[in-house]
Amino acid sequence: MNITKELLEKGSKVIDLGADFRLKDRHDWETIYGMKHSCWDISKGAVYGITELHREELRKSNLIANPGCYSSASILGLAPLIKEDLIDNEKIVIDGLSGTAGAGSELDIAIHHPEISNNLVPYNVVNHRHTYEIEQELGIIGDSKVIVHFTTTYVPITRGILAICHCFPKTKVSRTELLDLYKEYYKDEYFIKIIDIPKEENASWQYVPYPWVNSVSGTNYCHIGLDIDEKRNRIVVFSVLDSIGKGGAHAAVQNMNLMFGLEETLGLKRYGLHPY
Repeated sequence: MNITKELLEKGSKVIDLGADFRLKDRHDWETIYGMKHSCWDISKGAVYGITELHREELRKSNLIANPGCYSSASILGLAPLIKEDLIDNEKIVIDGLSGTAGAGSELDIAIHHPEISNNLVPYNVVNHRHTYEIEQELGIIGDSKVIVHFTTTYVPITRGILAICHCFPKTKVSRTELLDLYKEYYKDEYFIKIIDIPKEENASWQYVPYPWVNSVSGTNYCHIGLDIDEKRNRIVVFSVLDSIGKGGAHAAVQNMNLMFGLEETLGLKRYGLHPY
């Protein structure tokens, strides 16, 4: 944030992959990150960089705040339900599973290979900083307050995010109806794939209808699948993306393409190597 003002004054466009410009509430930002924001006047004009939700704003912006990786997966996974006012917006539970690339390059004992291998490491299990991004953006989509209960765990993979989103519908709805809603909502989005695979009636181990992290590894794609527990009135949405692809650098390239009037998909059409 200390150099952004100077860059903008010189006519540059800035895409920030850090968290300096993601939040609209200064008090929240300064509390979460434990410092004073040095250029809040600029932060107020930043556009949050989920392309599928803010495309026209991003085209015109000189400052883009690239989202957190958990945030992208969670927001994309829940946006259709929030937009259509189908769920209780104050009872959303998200379990976020992340590969160790999300911890950055500094070595810590919890991500040292002998520690994370054959292990699961919960961390920042309450008040995770990405919670604020998720609540902010979903609140904008639904034009109402959203409360998210978000807990994170490192898993022994190098890259990738699985957001498991639990929410509770206001009225009865079927899995088929929800899949139709998601397909309609994202029908024009090149990088969002809805996994619409029928459940096997007699399968004792039901896993085929849900997205896999390694299917999006190294890509700018987000794959979304879902199911509904009609007996207990719970929707569960699975959203997967590459934490340093669609959750990081690839999303920044997608936004850069928009900023400069290029084809949005330029350089980003590579598919994952693991087929369904």
